[in-house]
Amino acid sequence: MAAIPLILISAGLLLAFKMKFWNIGAYGQYILGAMFSSFFALHISPHTPSFILITVMCLAGLVGGALWAIIAALLKLFWEVNEVISTLLLNYIALYILDYFMHGPWRDPSSHGFPLSKSFAANARLPILMHHTRIHLGLVFGIIATIVIYILIKKTKFGYENKVIGENPTAAKYAGINIFRNTLIAAGISGGLAGLAGMAQVSGIIHMIQMELNADYGYTAIIVSWLAALNPIASFFVAIILGGLEAGGYQIQMTMSVPFGIVGVIESSILFALLGGELFKTHKLVFGREKSHHPIQ
Repeated sequence: MAAIPLILISAGLLLAFKMKFWNIGAYGQYILGAMFSSFFALHISPHTPSFILITVMCLAGLVGGALWAIIAALLKLFWEVNEVISTLLLNYIALYILDYFMHGPWRDPSSHGFPLSKSFAANARLPILMHHTRIHLGLVFGIIATIVIYILIKKTKFGYENKVIGENPTAAKYAGINIFRNTLIAAGISGGLAGLAGMAQVSGIIHMIQMELNADYGYTAIIVSWLAALNPIASFFVAIILGGLEAGGYQIQMTMSVPFGIVGVIESSILFALLGGELFKTHKLVFGREKSHHPIQ
């Protein structure tokens, strides 16, 4: 179900975006979360109780994604490195790390050279919530994440401080708000949820670690966050809509030979329309020749 990773990632992104920490690295955080959780799926005994292993994998996914995001946060806090650049470049590093493991230590010898791991044992797979569907326990994770992020933003001191930091960092500093701590926490939560989305994908859908992890969800979730106007509840429903669009894209590619890229065109068009609408809220378009203020000689 494509909506599940979008729900998780967008919930984390909008928390970071609220404080103007532009996390463009959900792609890489998703990959690291998938890798951290897959390590335990591949190396822990298949006789381990499923509840324990799934819990460990969830925590590993959260930690993997959070650590990758915190790297960018530390670069920003200590050396003022722009987080758009650092998070974007960290995406490529994450991809190369995955490439190394999938062509080396984690590749299944019986895969005939394909970059695939062994299939996860049954105890490392997320339970399916509805029979004859692909809806798994990750949906519950997404619902919980949405509620938690909503409470953090709307009902807590942390959420208020993040809003102040985003609107005026100088005022936040003079008000005694701990910008260093809040930035690390926001980045950690944002990256952690992206990592959890990676865990949910490999454990609930793919049942192995491989090069093709649908990590592009990390970029699509940015569109989800902005279409939802950084509202956690709205992002949940927008993620379901765009998730359906993603799933439908694969269907029309198979049945009608329409390239899957049309999905990206539609998503981009929706985003541009939204941004254009916001522009006209604050600017007025005037047609006509500009009048000269110089007197006639």
